[in-house]
Order: sequence, then structure tokens, then C-alpha cells
Amino acid sequence: MSLGKFRLGLWALTALGLIYSGSSFAQSTPSEFAEMSLTDLFAMSINDVEKSAAQHSRWSVALQRSSVEFKGYLDGDDRISDTDVLWAGPASGQPRTDKNFPVVPDKIVQTAYLLSVGYAFNDKWRAYVTVPYLEQATDHISIVPNYNTFKLKTSGVGDTLVSTSYRLADSALSDLWLTVGLSIPTGSIDEEGDTPRAPGDQQLPYTMQLGSGTYDVPIELNYHAKGQHDISLALAATIRSGTNSRGYRLGNNYLLAGRYKFNFSNILKPYISIGVRYSDSIHGADTALLVPGAYPYPAPITNPDLFGGTKIGAQAGIIWRMSDRYRLAAEIGKPIYQNLNGPQTKEDWRSSILLSRPF
Repeated sequence: MSLGKFRLGLWALTALGLIYSGSSFAQSTPSEFAEMSLTDLFAMSINDVEKSAAQHSRWSVALQRSSVEFKGYLDGDDRISDTDVLWAGPASGQPRTDKNFPVVPDKIVQTAYLLSVGYAFNDKWRAYVTVPYLEQATDHISIVPNYNTFKLKTSGVGDTLVSTSYRLADSALSDLWLTVGLSIPTGSIDEEGDTPRAPGDQQLPYTMQLGSGTYDVPIELNYHAKGQHDISLALAATIRSGTNSRGYRLGNNYLLAGRYKFNFSNILKPYISIGVRYSDSIHGADTALLVPGAYPYPAPITNPDLFGGTKIGAQAGIIWRMSDRYRLAAEIGKPIYQNLNGPQTKEDWRSSILLSRPF
């Protein structure tokens, strides 16, 4: 492949990513958060090992902890308060609409622990198995007696990912990798808890479930420039298949991201990155989340249409080369623009720490 054709193909892929990114990854389920965290993990695995030092071992291991907090509400890109979303009840004279609810999440915190083991067959082929452990906690406010404020939690193993990476192109200045995987629905979609819908435990909303319930296909194209300017570009997608046992399918997710790493030192390398994320709304519905009446959704997180929207996020981090074999990376991020299918909780911040032993 000539350098000119390679650059033309790269620009075409970048343009394609921008077209897909008209609306983006917003309020997420723990499963979706774990999937998008994998993009960072694969980028580290592929891009942060100098070729001259490669093949110490055919095996790699990575452990990543990522956390995200959602707080406050957006309807489109308009900020609205929790009290705007909370219906005051029939005695208040406030009309009930499809934009207000008797139960409203106040804060959502999701944490993903990702363990990934990789094997390098040769210089071109690598394979990975990644297993996430997920934790989710949601604070609520409500007009329901005895549920004025309450918290729901879930935790457990998420969906298992088996993937393979192939080096499409390689030179002294750049390389291009394609990663394709299969997400196996090992995460629960039947998590229950004590909600105001009825006495005892009931099915929890989509944001509390640990898996997608479907076999999904993540795809990532990762370009790395290794010259004077260390630049990485990633175009990623997660494509859903079928409908799960509860009658719905999570939306497809897309990501276009870029990262610039500063080569100030061989030991410590800070970087900045920016990404545009896309997620469709949920298709179908879990009927166990509905209540009788003209307004069947008791909370915004029970309405499948109130998922998805546009998000542009910026991150800053640093990679510490602890030794010839081990890397430690830490990152913190903040959205700089969100346009959500609302009313929907907006992302407030996210952070990640990654310990890896690359190939």
C-alpha cells in the first residue's frame, strides 16, 4: 500500500466517523460503559509498546478500573433541574406529562473493572479475552411515600468479550490495526430491587442491568502515528443483534476519538484526547418496568426513548513506564458538549486507571 493511498483511506475513515457521530453515547447502562472503556484498553495495548522492545512475551495482561458519574439533567442541550423533571403530584395542580415523572434519579455512578488477557500469535495477529466486573449505584428522589429519597445498587460480572486484532499496515512511522470481537451475554439483565412501583423487589431499569442480553459485535480501527508527533485515531462501533429475553435491544454505539501523546520523557508521557460518541436509543421495551395509566413510565430511566444523544468529551492523562514490562496509566475526563434525548441525566465526569503488562 502506498503512503498516499494509506493517508487517503485514513481521511475517508475519519470523515465516515464524523458522519456517524451526529448524536452520541450519553446516559449508559453499565454494559455500555464497559464496552466503551475497552477502546482505551485496546489503544494502550496496541500503541504503547515500542516495536524494538516487542515480543518479550506472547502474553499480555491488563487490569483497568473506570468510573463515570451522571448528575443533573439535559433535554437536548438545555439544562433542566431535578425538580423540573420531578412531577409534584396530583394535589399540586401540576399536570403530568411525558417530560416529568414521580420518581427521578438524582445521581448515577457506574464503575467497571476490566481484566483482559491477550496472546500474540505473531507480529500481525493478537487475541484477547476480557471479563468486566460492574458496580452501579443510583440515588433517587420521589413523591412516593416512604421513598422520598432512596438508593439502588447492583453489581456482578458483565458481558464477556472475545476479540482479535490484525495489523493491516505497518511502517517505521505508523501502523493500522483492526479489532473485531464477539460480546457474549454473560451479564445479568434480570437484576431486581426495592422500587416504589410495588412492595418487594421488582425488575430494575435499564441503567441498573449488568449486560445487554444479546450477542454483540464490537469493531475498532486504530491508527497510530509514531513519528515526531505521537498521534492515535480510533473509529469504533458496537453493533447489536436480535432482541434479548426481556424484549428489548440496546442501541448501537459509535466512537471517533483522537489522542496526542507528548514525548517529554521515556518514563512519563502525558497525553490529551478528545472523542465524539454516538448511541441509538433502546429498541423495544421491558414491559416489567411499566405502570398502568396514560403515562406508563414512572421514571425517565424506564423510558427506552430517553437514551442516546450527542456527546463530545475531553480527557487528560499520563502514562508511567514503570519498567521495561509494566505500564501504569491514569486519566480524567469531562464532557465539553452534550445533546441528549431528554430529559436525561448528563455525564458529569469520568476517570480511569490502567495497569498493564504489554506484549
